Amino acid sequence: MSNMEKEIPENTIEQTIKVLEYLNTCEPLKAKARRTKLEVNADRLTNLFLGFGAGGIALAGCMAYWHSSIKSLPMWGKDLALVLIFTSTVSVLLSFLTPIVAQICILKRWKTISLKNMIDDIRHENTLVDSLQHHAISVLQEAKYWLQLKITRAEARVAYFFGEKTAGLALLGTAYVCAKEFGGFPWLGKTLEAGFVLGNWGNTALLMIIAMVLGLSLGALLLKQVSARYRFQVELIEHVLSRQCKKSEV
Repeated sequence: MSNMEKEIPENTIEQTIKVLEYLNTCEPLKAKARRTKLEVNADRLTNLFLGFGAGGIALAGCMAYWHSSIKSLPMWGKDLALVLIFTSTVSVLLSFLTPIVAQICILKRWKTISLKNMIDDIRHENTLVDSLQHHAISVLQEAKYWLQLKITRAEARVAYFFGEKTAGLALLGTAYVCAKEFGGFPWLGKTLEAGFVLGNWGNTALLMIIAMVLGLSLGALLLKQVSARYRFQVELIEHVLSRQCKKSEV
Protein backbone atom coordinates (compact mmCIF):
# COMPACT_ATOMS: atom_id res chain seq x y z
CA MET A 1 0.00 0.00 0.00
CA SER A 2 1.43 3.38 -1.00
CA ASN A 3 1.84 6.34 1.35
CA MET A 4 -0.90 8.21 -0.49
CA GLU A 5 -3.36 5.39 0.11
CA LYS A 6 -2.48 5.36 3.82
CA GLU A 7 -3.19 9.09 4.10
CA ILE A 8 -6.70 8.75 2.69
CA PRO A 9 -9.11 8.29 5.64
CA GLU A 10 -11.64 5.50 5.45
CA ASN A 11 -14.95 6.79 4.13
CA THR A 12 -17.49 5.19 6.43
CA ILE A 13 -21.17 5.95 6.63
CA GLU A 14 -20.70 7.01 10.25
CA GLN A 15 -18.33 9.79 9.21
CA THR A 16 -20.81 10.96 6.61
CA ILE A 17 -23.60 10.96 9.18
CA LYS A 18 -21.46 13.06 11.52
CA VAL A 19 -21.01 15.62 8.76
CA LEU A 20 -24.76 15.66 8.08
CA GLU A 21 -25.51 16.01 11.79
CA TYR A 22 -23.22 19.01 12.01
CA LEU A 23 -24.70 20.55 8.87
CA ASN A 24 -28.15 20.15 10.39
CA THR A 25 -27.12 22.65 13.06
CA CYS A 26 -25.87 25.17 10.48
CA GLU A 27 -28.18 28.05 9.66
CA PRO A 28 -27.79 31.16 7.54
CA LEU A 29 -27.37 34.35 9.50
CA LYS A 30 -30.82 35.29 10.75
CA ALA A 31 -32.44 38.60 9.90
CA LYS A 32 -32.57 39.45 13.60
CA ALA A 33 -28.77 39.41 13.73
CA ARG A 34 -28.60 41.84 10.79
CA ARG A 35 -30.64 44.55 12.47
CA THR A 36 -28.96 47.89 12.95
CA LYS A 37 -28.89 49.76 16.23
CA LEU A 38 -31.50 52.13 14.84
CA GLU A 39 -33.87 49.23 14.11
CA VAL A 40 -33.39 47.79 17.60
CA ASN A 41 -34.09 51.15 19.23
CA ALA A 42 -37.09 51.69 16.95
CA ASP A 43 -38.53 48.32 18.00
CA ARG A 44 -38.08 49.18 21.66
CA LEU A 45 -39.73 52.56 21.17
CA THR A 46 -42.58 50.94 19.24
CA ASN A 47 -43.21 48.47 22.06
CA LEU A 48 -43.09 51.31 24.57
CA PHE A 49 -45.67 53.31 22.63
CA LEU A 50 -47.90 50.24 22.27
CA GLY A 51 -47.63 49.44 25.96
CA PHE A 52 -48.49 53.00 26.95
CA GLY A 53 -51.40 53.07 24.50
CA ALA A 54 -52.80 49.76 25.72
CA GLY A 55 -52.43 50.79 29.36
CA GLY A 56 -54.12 54.13 28.76
CA ILE A 57 -57.03 52.57 26.87
CA ALA A 58 -57.46 49.93 29.59
CA LEU A 59 -57.50 52.57 32.32
CA ALA A 60 -59.96 54.72 30.37
CA GLY A 61 -62.17 51.65 29.87
CA CYS A 62 -62.19 50.96 33.60
CA MET A 63 -63.12 54.58 34.28
CA ALA A 64 -65.93 54.37 31.71
CA TYR A 65 -67.27 51.20 33.36
CA TRP A 66 -67.15 52.88 36.78
CA HIS A 67 -68.92 55.95 35.40
CA SER A 68 -71.71 54.01 33.69
CA SER A 69 -72.26 51.15 36.14
CA ILE A 70 -71.19 52.21 39.63
CA LYS A 71 -70.91 55.94 40.18
CA SER A 72 -70.66 59.00 37.97
CA LEU A 73 -67.20 60.48 37.73
CA PRO A 74 -66.58 64.12 38.63
CA MET A 75 -65.73 66.55 35.86
CA TRP A 76 -61.99 66.22 36.41
CA GLY A 77 -62.35 62.42 36.13
CA LYS A 78 -64.12 62.74 32.80
CA ASP A 79 -61.43 65.11 31.56
CA LEU A 80 -58.75 62.68 32.70
CA ALA A 81 -60.44 59.84 30.81
CA LEU A 82 -60.59 61.95 27.64
CA VAL A 83 -56.92 62.87 28.01
CA LEU A 84 -56.03 59.19 28.46
CA ILE A 85 -57.98 58.24 25.34
CA PHE A 86 -56.33 61.02 23.30
CA THR A 87 -52.79 60.29 24.47
CA SER A 88 -53.30 56.54 24.02
CA THR A 89 -54.51 57.07 20.46
CA VAL A 90 -51.52 59.28 19.68
CA SER A 91 -49.21 56.71 21.27
CA VAL A 92 -50.62 53.90 19.12
CA LEU A 93 -50.24 56.03 15.98
CA LEU A 94 -46.63 56.77 16.94
CA SER A 95 -46.02 53.03 17.31
CA PHE A 96 -46.99 52.67 13.63
CA LEU A 97 -44.92 55.64 12.49
CA THR A 98 -41.73 54.83 14.40
CA PRO A 99 -40.62 51.80 12.33
CA ILE A 100 -41.52 53.63 9.10
CA VAL A 101 -39.32 56.60 10.02
CA ALA A 102 -36.54 54.21 11.04
CA GLN A 103 -36.70 52.41 7.69
CA ILE A 104 -36.56 55.72 5.82
CA CYS A 105 -33.41 56.65 7.74
CA ILE A 106 -31.91 53.22 7.02
CA LEU A 107 -32.60 53.56 3.28
CA LYS A 108 -30.31 56.58 3.20
CA ARG A 109 -27.42 54.31 4.28
CA TRP A 110 -28.36 51.27 2.21
CA LYS A 111 -24.89 50.90 0.65
CA THR A 112 -23.12 50.81 4.00
CA ILE A 113 -25.72 48.48 5.51
CA SER A 114 -25.62 46.13 2.50
CA LEU A 115 -21.84 45.89 2.75
CA LYS A 116 -22.02 45.24 6.49
CA ASN A 117 -24.63 42.50 5.98
CA MET A 118 -22.48 40.83 3.34
CA ILE A 119 -19.41 40.93 5.59
CA ASP A 120 -21.43 39.46 8.46
CA ASP A 121 -22.64 36.67 6.16
CA ILE A 122 -19.09 35.92 5.04
CA ARG A 123 -17.77 35.76 8.59
CA HIS A 124 -20.66 33.60 9.77
CA GLU A 125 -20.43 31.10 6.92
CA ASN A 126 -16.63 31.09 7.05
CA THR A 127 -16.87 29.95 10.68
CA LEU A 128 -19.18 27.11 9.64
CA VAL A 129 -16.85 26.09 6.83
CA ASP A 130 -13.82 26.08 9.14
CA SER A 131 -15.54 23.47 11.30
CA LEU A 132 -15.76 21.12 8.29
CA GLN A 133 -12.12 21.44 7.26
CA HIS A 134 -10.91 18.37 9.15
CA HIS A 135 -13.19 15.98 7.26
CA ALA A 136 -11.86 13.99 4.33
CA ILE A 137 -12.81 14.99 0.79
CA SER A 138 -14.44 11.62 0.15
CA VAL A 139 -16.65 12.02 3.23
CA LEU A 140 -17.70 15.52 2.19
CA GLN A 141 -18.44 14.36 -1.34
CA GLU A 142 -20.64 11.56 -0.07
CA ALA A 143 -22.50 13.95 2.24
CA LYS A 144 -22.96 16.28 -0.72
CA TYR A 145 -24.32 13.39 -2.79
CA TRP A 146 -26.97 12.54 -0.19
CA LEU A 147 -28.01 16.17 0.21
CA GLN A 148 -28.34 16.65 -3.54
CA LEU A 149 -30.35 13.43 -3.74
CA LYS A 150 -32.76 14.73 -1.09
CA ILE A 151 -33.08 18.03 -2.97
CA THR A 152 -33.84 16.23 -6.23
CA ARG A 153 -36.46 14.02 -4.60
CA ALA A 154 -38.15 16.92 -2.82
CA GLU A 155 -38.35 18.98 -6.00
CA ALA A 156 -39.57 15.95 -7.95
CA ARG A 157 -42.49 15.58 -5.54
CA VAL A 158 -43.48 19.20 -6.04
CA ALA A 159 -43.14 18.90 -9.82
CA TYR A 160 -45.18 15.69 -9.80
CA PHE A 161 -48.18 17.37 -8.20
CA PHE A 162 -47.90 20.96 -9.37
CA GLY A 163 -45.48 21.34 -12.25
CA GLU A 164 -43.04 24.21 -12.08
CA LYS A 165 -41.77 26.39 -9.26
CA THR A 166 -44.59 28.89 -8.90
CA ALA A 167 -47.38 26.33 -8.90
CA GLY A 168 -47.67 26.26 -5.11
CA LEU A 169 -48.42 29.98 -4.90
CA ALA A 170 -50.74 29.72 -7.90
CA LEU A 171 -52.76 27.02 -6.18
CA LEU A 172 -52.99 29.08 -3.01
CA GLY A 173 -54.48 31.84 -5.13
CA THR A 174 -56.84 29.36 -6.78
CA ALA A 175 -58.10 28.13 -3.44
CA TYR A 176 -58.73 31.70 -2.32
CA VAL A 177 -60.55 32.61 -5.53
CA CYS A 178 -62.71 29.49 -5.33
CA ALA A 179 -63.71 30.26 -1.76
CA LYS A 180 -64.42 33.88 -2.66
CA GLU A 181 -66.56 32.99 -5.67
CA PHE A 182 -68.73 30.69 -3.60
CA GLY A 183 -69.45 33.21 -0.89
CA GLY A 184 -66.25 33.42 1.11
CA PHE A 185 -66.25 32.72 4.82
CA PRO A 186 -70.07 32.82 5.27
CA TRP A 187 -70.38 30.06 2.67
CA LEU A 188 -67.67 28.05 4.41
CA GLY A 189 -69.41 28.46 7.75
CA LYS A 190 -72.79 27.37 6.39
CA THR A 191 -71.27 24.38 4.62
CA LEU A 192 -69.44 23.22 7.74
CA GLU A 193 -72.54 23.74 9.87
CA ALA A 194 -74.79 21.76 7.50
CA GLY A 195 -72.32 18.90 7.25
CA PHE A 196 -72.39 16.03 4.77
CA VAL A 197 -76.13 15.67 4.21
CA LEU A 198 -78.09 14.79 1.09
CA GLY A 199 -78.94 18.37 0.22
CA ASN A 200 -75.43 19.67 0.86
CA TRP A 201 -73.14 16.99 -0.55
CA GLY A 202 -72.12 19.16 -3.51
CA ASN A 203 -70.92 22.05 -1.38
CA THR A 204 -69.20 19.66 1.02
CA ALA A 205 -67.36 17.92 -1.82
CA LEU A 206 -66.30 21.28 -3.24
CA LEU A 207 -65.05 22.37 0.18
CA MET A 208 -63.04 19.16 0.50
CA ILE A 209 -61.44 19.77 -2.91
CA ILE A 210 -60.51 23.34 -1.97
CA ALA A 211 -59.07 22.12 1.35
CA MET A 212 -57.06 19.45 -0.48
CA VAL A 213 -55.67 22.01 -2.93
CA LEU A 214 -54.72 24.32 -0.08
CA GLY A 215 -53.10 21.47 1.87
CA LEU A 216 -51.06 20.33 -1.13
CA SER A 217 -49.99 23.91 -1.78
CA LEU A 218 -48.78 24.37 1.79
CA GLY A 219 -46.98 21.03 1.57
CA ALA A 220 -45.25 22.16 -1.62
CA LEU A 221 -44.10 25.38 0.03
CA LEU A 222 -42.74 23.38 2.97
CA LEU A 223 -40.79 21.10 0.62
CA LYS A 224 -39.34 24.18 -1.06
CA GLN A 225 -38.16 25.40 2.33
CA VAL A 226 -36.56 22.02 3.05
CA SER A 227 -34.81 22.09 -0.34
CA ALA A 228 -33.48 25.59 0.33
CA ARG A 229 -32.04 24.38 3.65
CA TYR A 230 -30.30 21.46 1.95
CA ARG A 231 -28.93 23.78 -0.75
CA PHE A 232 -27.33 25.95 1.91
CA GLN A 233 -25.65 22.87 3.36
CA VAL A 234 -24.42 21.83 -0.10
CA GLU A 235 -22.96 25.31 -0.59
CA LEU A 236 -20.99 24.95 2.64
CA ILE A 237 -19.59 21.60 1.49
CA GLU A 238 -18.67 23.04 -1.91
CA HIS A 239 -16.81 25.85 -0.17
CA VAL A 240 -14.81 23.34 1.87
CA LEU A 241 -14.04 21.24 -1.20
CA SER A 242 -12.93 24.34 -3.07
CA ARG A 243 -10.53 25.23 -0.26
CA GLN A 244 -9.08 21.74 -0.13
CA CYS A 245 -8.61 21.65 -3.90
CA LYS A 246 -6.69 24.92 -3.75
CA LYS A 247 -4.50 23.54 -0.97
CA SER A 248 -3.72 20.43 -2.99
CA GLU A 249 -2.73 22.56 -5.98
CA VAL A 250 -0.25 24.60 -3.98
